[in-house]
Amino acid sequence: MRISSAAKAATAAALAAAALTFAAPATASPQAALTEVKCTSATSQLKFTKIMGFSRCFVGVGDLNVGYAFNTEANWVNTGNHSGWFSYEPTPGDVKVQHFDKNQSLTGDFYPLRHIHVDG
Repeated sequence: MRISSAAKAATAAALAAAALTFAAPATASPQAALTEVKCTSATSQLKFTKIMGFSRCFVGVGDLNVGYAFNTEANWVNTGNHSGWFSYEPTPGDVKVQHFDKNQSLTGDFYPLRHIHVDG
């Protein structure tokens, strides 16, 4: 059985089109890098709050080291639409890791904060 050149070309074109369909993701929108932002009432923010009511808020994805600055303490964490983990160091050299899922409220002595990772 012989296949004509036109049939071979049509088959090759169909295979190429199918490959392109699977190669490009349907939603390839870039996500913003994890950054600290001014706290608002938005429930989408990842919010770390200490007993005195001071908060630090973050949005985006990726990793961020938390410097030794004012308010590295956290007693409440509202995760908003974020999932990932953060680390804190309750005593020098004793680093703890807390994993979190979206829309969680966590309570504890999460301080001082050292690093935040938000999944993409």
